[in-house]
Amino acid sequence: MDKLSVVRRNVDWFRNSGIMRPNDGFWGVAERIVVAGDNEALEKINDNFYCQTEISSGILVLEHRRADCNFQTALMFELAAKVMKDQSLNTVADNLIKFLTKRSALRHVKEDDSTKALWGWSMPLSSEYCWVDDNAWVVTLLLALASRGREELRETGIAAARALRNHMMDYYEHLDENGKDAPYEKGLEGTNLSPHWLGLTTMAFAHAAAMDSEIDYTDVVRKYFEYASSGLPKHLSDSRNPTITGLPWTLSEYGYLALAGSIAAKQFDMPLARETARSAADLLVKHQYETGHFPAEHDESPAAPHLADLIYTQNWATLGLYHAWLLFGREEKYRRAFDRSLEFLALIQDKSEEPWFKGCWRGLYDTKTGDWGGGDRWEGGQGSIYSGWTNAPISLAFLFDITGESLFAG
Repeated sequence: MDKLSVVRRNVDWFRNSGIMRPNDGFWGVAERIVVAGDNEALEKINDNFYCQTEISSGILVLEHRRADCNFQTALMFELAAKVMKDQSLNTVADNLIKFLTKRSALRHVKEDDSTKALWGWSMPLSSEYCWVDDNAWVVTLLLALASRGREELRETGIAAARALRNHMMDYYEHLDENGKDAPYEKGLEGTNLSPHWLGLTTMAFAHAAAMDSEIDYTDVVRKYFEYASSGLPKHLSDSRNPTITGLPWTLSEYGYLALAGSIAAKQFDMPLARETARSAADLLVKHQYETGHFPAEHDESPAAPHLADLIYTQNWATLGLYHAWLLFGREEKYRRAFDRSLEFLALIQDKSEEPWFKGCWRGLYDTKTGDWGGGDRWEGGQGSIYSGWTNAPISLAFLFDITGESLFAG
């Protein structure tokens, strides 16, 4: 497996597919490409993501610019520039970051705004709404990029981390007073105890703790792991389909737990975070198939054991296993599972000649047919090809392995 060639093909996809126009990143990267065709979710996609460009017959670019997708892509291009010794790739990273900080208007700056210093969901759609998961990624990546030499991002990242911490402390105080299932209707969108949501904040707070000596982030991180380890809240379990594995969380959530838990455990030397990360990584190892894929069971993906979900599961499980391998003394079981996932991802990387496909990973792969397939959802499935959340994080897994770098703080 030539990992560098895998990354090079994906870099070429970003630059040639039409998801980033112009292809130097000046106006950012779109969230995703959608294959219309027989997409059964197309009507709902059109209703909710109406800023579109048809770059070819039946091939739509959903033009909204998300901060998390753009920051993930920026880090990917910065690392790719390093390993490929290509300064033009670093220029793309520069442009993406300048787009976010100078041209996107996604950062909330009004003094009377309860979400001041946090980042809105998307430009031009719904930029006034702040989501927990997106902001966790934004904080993580701002500070990760700052630690790599982009010192100008430090203050922005710390301000966002402090704002996110204040909202999370309010939420945990609410749970302490009213119980784990108490409804919570203020603060940020997506405030719940799922690893996809509040679990990711522990990763962000690990990066903040490494750079912000004035604030103690330990309590807000410990609170999450205490609540997460005490069982799935009833209001979440009642609203979810049974998992294929029979586990309380989907494997997607265990991917997030392995990733965020490992990062938090290393920064805070917190036994509960360490135990959570190991348990999650062990479950990923146990439920990985011989093909290297993890069964798709996320609510926003068609679910079946033979399907691989690359938007919510395979990507985060791969990164989670890598960070668990590093945290736990390079244990062989985590390395084997990580390698199998990389081999699977390299095998299925799109080999089509069309530029909007060539070198990408689409959203859902059918291991029975050996091709992209399995159905569509309005934010997932075979016909959605994400910039961040799929392609950039998967390339980051290869790049981290090539360079020995990681998302650990500091």
